[in-house]
Amino acid sequence: MIQISPDNTTQIIKSLKSGLVVALPTETVYGLAISLNSATALEKLIYLKRRDINSGKIFTLVPDSVDSIINFATPTKISTPLIKKHIPGEITLILPKNPEFSHPYFNHFETIGIRIPKHPLFQTILRETGPLLLTSANPRGGTPAATSEDVSKNLPKVDVVVTGKAGNHAPSTIVDCTKETPTILRQGEIRL
Repeated sequence: MIQISPDNTTQIIKSLKSGLVVALPTETVYGLAISLNSATALEKLIYLKRRDINSGKIFTLVPDSVDSIINFATPTKISTPLIKKHIPGEITLILPKNPEFSHPYFNHFETIGIRIPKHPLFQTILRETGPLLLTSANPRGGTPAATSEDVSKNLPKVDVVVTGKAGNHAPSTIVDCTKETPTILRQGEIRL
């Protein structure tokens, strides 16, 4: 495990682009991020999270901008105002997958979770890395990490840990926007 200062954005970006799993702070909890295009990193992320592809739990896709959400998902009538108001921010929206988006992981699913963290470090690296996959930094069933020390203790096989602490220590609000009315699947700081 390599520890990197949050000031070393060049090394964080290089780590993500080279296919490493990087634990970094968001405005909610610590996340594990990988490049959307790294099969090796995806395999390691699935291993670290002990995530069964049939579990129904899907890694969140982080587009590199609000405008690029449509490349991956199809916004719905109820999601459009939520996107305008809360993204970037502490919300994950479950949307229908864009049928033209093909990816070895997401091809197994009809929906896709979209989130863009508002954390300044995350925003800085996202401009350089392109789209990422993101999940909370904890083993399956564990409490999401609030600090880099939590990550090091609970996920010692992570490739890179950005030192520091996350924002408010509550995970993002997850909202299913695939039906006629929004359904909150997990309550975070954002309330609808």
